[in-house]
Amino acid sequence: MDKKSHISYNQLEKVISLGLLSKIVKGIQLQRCENIKPIPGAIYNGLYIGSPGKDIFLMLPYLEEEQIKKIAVKLSKQFPMIPPSNHVNTAACIRFIYGQFEKQGTLKSNNQFNEMKKEKPNWVLPRKFLKLLYEKFEKRSNFYGLTILCEMEGHRLGDESLIYKDKNKLDIMEKTYVKSVEFAHKCKSYKQMFTPYFWAAKYFMKFGNKQKAIDYSKLTIKHTEKYCPDARGSYIQKVKDCLKYLKLELDKNKWKKFYQNLKNISRNKCVKKALKSI
Repeated sequence: MDKKSHISYNQLEKVISLGLLSKIVKGIQLQRCENIKPIPGAIYNGLYIGSPGKDIFLMLPYLEEEQIKKIAVKLSKQFPMIPPSNHVNTAACIRFIYGQFEKQGTLKSNNQFNEMKKEKPNWVLPRKFLKLLYEKFEKRSNFYGLTILCEMEGHRLGDESLIYKDKNKLDIMEKTYVKSVEFAHKCKSYKQMFTPYFWAAKYFMKFGNKQKAIDYSKLTIKHTEKYCPDARGSYIQKVKDCLKYLKLELDKNKWKKFYQNLKNISRNKCVKKALKSI
């Protein structure tokens, strides 16, 4: 017996029309929001951070070509053009469309890496949809949308490079992360002016490309110094990870010179706090 989709196409359109929720809406909040009504059958009734990503992923195999095109247009109009203060929901939405419900993919843990190697994730259909979304963002000059799409695709390419030991995927990953940073400058999305470099460094570390890992660790620190907007814990940890790697892999004298120079010139709170912990 053929499986049925968890919701109808019309219900999917309604989930998308709710927009990309920045927080879970429930209880009394829900009663006060005229435009936000639960969609029975959808994941968490459509009221989840990262919505409508999970519902789109689950529905893609059941949609006709024209329906896929229509929901790409619909989602493109809901996606913010101005970078928000918090990127969790926008990034999660795109990550969910890949069917990737765990953050950090193969980088999360050895168990997660081994699980992904075993399952061999198939992102052909999600990529077909996301390519259409990319084209819609280009047409609308939504550089923030393009920033997030490139960052999320960079993650998946990094995963594939590790799963298949594919250097070509790693090279494409690098170019894709660089594009994310370029788009980030166009829309002033400061977080993505340095974080894609960090993820590139992490994938190069795990792949075993020492020189590229060193280069991108330095780029992460350099661009964090220039663009990091605050000293939140997650940003500090990224700089610390890069510093620890450089301390481990650089010649002792080169590391000492790099560290001392950075300590002397740094004015960014995030970088200064990371330096104190090394």
